Amino acid sequence: MNRRVHPFAVWSLVLGVSLVWASAPDKGGYRWIDSDDSGGPAFNWVDITGSGTRIPLGDDDNQGPFALGFSYDFYGQLRDSVRVCSNGWLSFISESHQFHHQPIPDTHDPNSLLAPFWADFDPSQGGSVYYLADTSQGRFVVSWIDVPLHGTGDNCTFQVVLDTGGSVVFQYLRLPASVRCGFATVRTTGADSCSVGIENDSGLTGLEYLRDGSPVENQLHDSLAIRFYRLQHDVCPSVILRPMAQVFAEDSIAPLVVVWNVGQSSASFPVTVRIGSSYQETMTVDDLAPLASKTLQFPVWVPAAETCTLELITSLDGDECPANDTLRMGVSGSYTGELRYDDGEQDAWYMKNGSPTDDWAGAVRFSVPYGQFRLLGARVFVAETTPFSRVLVCPDSGGAPNVGSPYLLAESVAASQAESWIEVAADTLVTTAEDVWLLAFWQQRATEPRIGEDSDAPKDHRTYFGSPTVRWFVYNSGDLMARLRIDGGTGISELGPVGLPRLRVSPDPFRHTTTICLGGGMPSCLLQVRDATGRRVRDLRLSESGVAVWDGRDQAGRLLPAGAYFVEARTGVARRVARVVLAR
Repeated sequence: MNRRVHPFAVWSLVLGVSLVWASAPDKGGYRWIDSDDSGGPAFNWVDITGSGTRIPLGDDDNQGPFALGFSYDFYGQLRDSVRVCSNGWLSFISESHQFHHQPIPDTHDPNSLLAPFWADFDPSQGGSVYYLADTSQGRFVVSWIDVPLHGTGDNCTFQVVLDTGGSVVFQYLRLPASVRCGFATVRTTGADSCSVGIENDSGLTGLEYLRDGSPVENQLHDSLAIRFYRLQHDVCPSVILRPMAQVFAEDSIAPLVVVWNVGQSSASFPVTVRIGSSYQETMTVDDLAPLASKTLQFPVWVPAAETCTLELITSLDGDECPANDTLRMGVSGSYTGELRYDDGEQDAWYMKNGSPTDDWAGAVRFSVPYGQFRLLGARVFVAETTPFSRVLVCPDSGGAPNVGSPYLLAESVAASQAESWIEVAADTLVTTAEDVWLLAFWQQRATEPRIGEDSDAPKDHRTYFGSPTVRWFVYNSGDLMARLRIDGGTGISELGPVGLPRLRVSPDPFRHTTTICLGGGMPSCLLQVRDATGRRVRDLRLSESGVAVWDGRDQAGRLLPAGAYFVEARTGVARRVARVVLAR
């Protein structure tokens, strides 16, 4: 019965794809599905009490190894034998008798783990544990029969079944109500709760079904079967690194995504990024190894001031799990927002101890998508409430901050509480096509505050540290959590030669068509027409010789009203803007 929503089902709902009642795969490609789910394994208890071998386990005991009778692939390691612990688990390598159940995965011993019911059992007080290498059926079975939890009168009957195909099934025949872990009703007198799941040799990768009653929907009960398995052919989107959910309208953003081969076979497949109705690009991934991932950067997308949906789609022929082939996220474009390179999660802290003689600062260098904007403020995420000597925003000068001509300067500023943002407000009109720097200077001899660091990909390499009297060094280990808030909808003006040759418009004024020429060609340059507020109204394409023609219409083909417009040429941080008048 479909009585609950599992982790993969939640993911599917978020992504807007069809439901699959199973878990998302772990890093080893394993996932689980149980007999309570549509399409899950049928409960089929294997009675080995007459055909199997009894293991004379005592309290907190580990015996073996016992031969499987076949070669078993577990997280990419071939095994032919296994050890059995009295406390409800198997391991291919561990001789531990650990009765305190741990999270799964966990690097502490035991590892290389199969844990159908990891709790403090005591076979010396009753019950039996059996194993059977059933080579005729291609399986190996271990059963705990009426084994009591230590210090209680509660007996449990459950088993593990390994098969030659590489899957593992946990089955539960009889569980007293007082030990049904799904609702955390295990007695605490002389007994733990439990952990259920599997884990690789290192303990760094694993898949947990249940621990300490969580999640509550994964209730252990009589006649339950849980299957852990891998697929041969399955690829899926992993993460959308760029764009973020909030972007600046008219910015130039190259989507950056990661796809993953979850299957056990190499895979070649197309990957598509679709954004709204105006952007769709496809790239092909060739021979991606099993369990490997690949980062792909797509051609530039220019967002509008609107909300749209981004879809990342993998399309593998013969994919065994099409439900995870599409990843969706909403993207909102606006002229007002935060310039940032961090992902919003602080992973580490950075501190450059204050010098007794030089001013040292952490800095972030921002590329602004507008030639004219209003600076609304700056903020820096810090660990302590110790003040910076000053925080400033300033223009770029030859690849370094021009601290002598700041747009914003605030002295002795601090966060109101630990692990929070320092906020500095501003309201300054800035006109520049160059980069803009945000700097936070430590006090001399200071040992704090520490600045938050985002070390996850993509590291944009826009973070620096240094001093105006020494030099500025690129900080490569992460992105410092420092941001600017701007409003780019303030208008547009003519912009002289900043890294681009002359931009000529003729005739000007014009009634029907005008020709735009960019000296030196550069057909890859982005060319756009904007109105007097700075809003984009038309994209143009330069020919190989650097020429484009505009007919006075907007992107939808509608005639625009008479008035002043601006033609902007842009490539990277280089821009050139020319004014043109449309007459009617």
